[in-house]
Amino acid sequence: MNAMMTRRRFLSIAGLTSLSLGSVATLAACKDQQPGTASATQAAASPAPAGATHAAASPAPAATGSMPGMAMASATSGPQEGAPIPAHQVYDARPPQAGPETTKKLVLTTRNDTAIAIDKEVGYYGWSFNGTIPGPILRVRQGDTVETTITNKGTMGHSIDFHAAQTPWSKNYQIILPGDSFSFSWTANHAGVFMYHCGTPPVLEHIANGMYGAIIVDPPQPMRPAREYVIVQSEFYPTAGTGMRKLDLAAANAGNPRYVVFNGYANQYQETPLTAKAGELIRLYVVNAGPTLWSAFHVIGALFESVYPSGSLDSPLHWLQTWSIAPGDGAIFELTIPDPGTYPFVTHSFAYTGRGAIGLIKVE
Repeated sequence: MNAMMTRRRFLSIAGLTSLSLGSVATLAACKDQQPGTASATQAAASPAPAGATHAAASPAPAATGSMPGMAMASATSGPQEGAPIPAHQVYDARPPQAGPETTKKLVLTTRNDTAIAIDKEVGYYGWSFNGTIPGPILRVRQGDTVETTITNKGTMGHSIDFHAAQTPWSKNYQIILPGDSFSFSWTANHAGVFMYHCGTPPVLEHIANGMYGAIIVDPPQPMRPAREYVIVQSEFYPTAGTGMRKLDLAAANAGNPRYVVFNGYANQYQETPLTAKAGELIRLYVVNAGPTLWSAFHVIGALFESVYPSGSLDSPLHWLQTWSIAPGDGAIFELTIPDPGTYPFVTHSFAYTGRGAIGLIKVE
């Protein structure tokens, strides 16, 4: 293998050509130093909370996860199923504000042992960015230089894919081996809301296990003042039963999720609704992390004044009732609700709505 075919590159190509990860496990264990990659020492730490703390990208590092790694290259290894589930912490849907610096620093840590609750009776052994599912909400401004560092504190290869970035896959989206860090820079050329996720093959497995999040790129001229929330729709495919569960890979491959949720937990915004005032502009940044199903996003009792498809601010549509978002895509929704009351937001694909994709906006 010559210098151009590094071990990280080989792992990615092997996955994309359907080689099993097990067949290259020995190679993965041989960690070679890459240009721009600093070796990191893995240390065991106490579990990170399930609730997310968000910070705008800035010179200060983002919060990192703090959980020890699981067994390598297997979604079904590690802790046993049926164990008690952790307490759920509501995912804070309020996005941070982007700082004025034109160079932003993003620091993300990948893990493959993040224990979360999906509902009151079922938990999940997931994989994560910074110890939460979804990962932290990130925010930068159009034109910013984004200096990104990914540290792999798991025991299998992970990587990053920013849908907001225009950057070579062959250089910056390659597998980061356990214990290693990798840094690169990119420019946020286009405003909108975008998905980020782990791109390590099999990508289905890494996304289904929780390795995704949302990044907002603000335009140079600020949008109208509004009450803002970020909503990430995604699917969970746990094995049958209660207590802690693991990925049912056959169900994931069949696209038959047990749960379809907003921000990582079934129906969490029914008990803790998002809030707004009557007549106030509400802006919803919605990402569909998938990995497989479309989202038909709809707010019952309201219309969308403006919808920015794929998060693009160049071509808004007006007075829409429902907008479909493909897996891996996003959209920005603006609405004003004139009357006090409670307004559900759902995916209008009703075969899946009852699997956890119902939240509430409480208007006072």
